[in-house]
Amino acid sequence: MLLHGVNDHAGTWATVAGALAKTHRLIIPDLAGHGESGPAAGSITLPLIVERLHEILKDEQPFTLLGNSMGGWVSILYTLAHPEQVERLILESGGGLNIPLAVPLTATNREDADLILRAVHGTRSLPAWAADALIARATDAPLVRLAGAEEHYVDGRLGEIDVPTTVLWGVDDGVVTREHAEGLQRGIRGAELVVIDGAAHIPHLQQPERFLECLTAIC
Repeated sequence: MLLHGVNDHAGTWATVAGALAKTHRLIIPDLAGHGESGPAAGSITLPLIVERLHEILKDEQPFTLLGNSMGGWVSILYTLAHPEQVERLILESGGGLNIPLAVPLTATNREDADLILRAVHGTRSLPAWAADALIARATDAPLVRLAGAEEHYVDGRLGEIDVPTTVLWGVDDGVVTREHAEGLQRGIRGAELVVIDGAAHIPHLQQPERFLECLTAIC
């Protein structure tokens, strides 16, 4: 089960899905309020996202749950709600702790947009339209519609997780700090931290070969 981050969609996994599909059955949804999944307007809450996921997964055998960024936070919440279904947890630059992000994630001008894009993608060269698209979504992006997220920080609940867990973190991540990644590792009993060089906030996109090597060693 592959879960994307906030403001993203299932297509983010295209760089690794083909290789993974050779050895694994994959389920790759658009999270509620993202991509082609409703609601298309109004508030989105983390409980709603978890509920919609459970509608997809309730009849599945135990599976590996891998989430990037907010998808990591959702993965933790899903594991806490439905521990019998998750046999392994992989948190890729995952959120969920009450630790401020290193940058804001909305922009209304080119300077802020460029700052966010560097934080997310590191030193990769991006087309000019990427900043324009970020600015254009400043008022209606899923992140802006996300309501009550602070009510679902998991700092005090990580000790309840009892499945093998790996925290993946890109060394150039300018969104989720290393403090955050290490906090997840410390809080989840037996969790391993794997640092991926040359990657920022989306290692599966920025270093797909290294990302796949890590998964091969884990799964």
